[in-house]
Amino acid sequence: MLIDVSYPYTDFMAVYPNNPKFSIQRVQDLEKGDSVNVSLITIGSHTGTHIDAPSHFISGGKTIDQIPLEDMSGTAKVLDLQGNEEITEKLLSRYDIDSGDIIILKTDNSKTFHGDVILKDYVTLNYEAAEYLASKEARMVCIDYMTIERPRAKRIAGKSIHNILLSKEIPIVEMLDLTHVEEGIYQLYCFPVNIAGADGAPARVVLFKDI
Repeated sequence: MLIDVSYPYTDFMAVYPNNPKFSIQRVQDLEKGDSVNVSLITIGSHTGTHIDAPSHFISGGKTIDQIPLEDMSGTAKVLDLQGNEEITEKLLSRYDIDSGDIIILKTDNSKTFHGDVILKDYVTLNYEAAEYLASKEARMVCIDYMTIERPRAKRIAGKSIHNILLSKEIPIVEMLDLTHVEEGIYQLYCFPVNIAGADGAPARVVLFKDI
């Protein structure tokens, strides 16, 4: 069974503050006498369901086209962490996390975020939990909100969830729709748009579970 966990791109989708908004404009139109339909699409590299490459936060880090596809697909463990205000190392230590696992964090964001409204507060990792996943050599870390960074009111100067993970070349997938995804082990297939030199890219992300 394939489960598409990517949000659709629409005029009403939530966009992280100061990031480019999504738009689609018909530039050739059959209804207007043109021979084909052709659209101009405007999108930010971190708009919608997307992958953060190391170069998003790390000077000289790998760009999206330099990350092997094998690093963005593989065995994925969905951790159902609903009911917690933040994800801590203690919570993560309850799970069997092996080197090379893709870790998918399902939180209370899945109950309140549906791709169209920016949340004033949301659930993500604390810094120690991010360090824990880095020490476990996770292949990739994914979350059910537009950003894995802590809310501004909870940030500590000089610290960054992005830096902790991306400095270890652990890509981050943000804005997954995990509403109907249960805890368990899946195969994840993640294919970002192959944009040379990009710090991130929109992606189609699909989970597969053999039932």
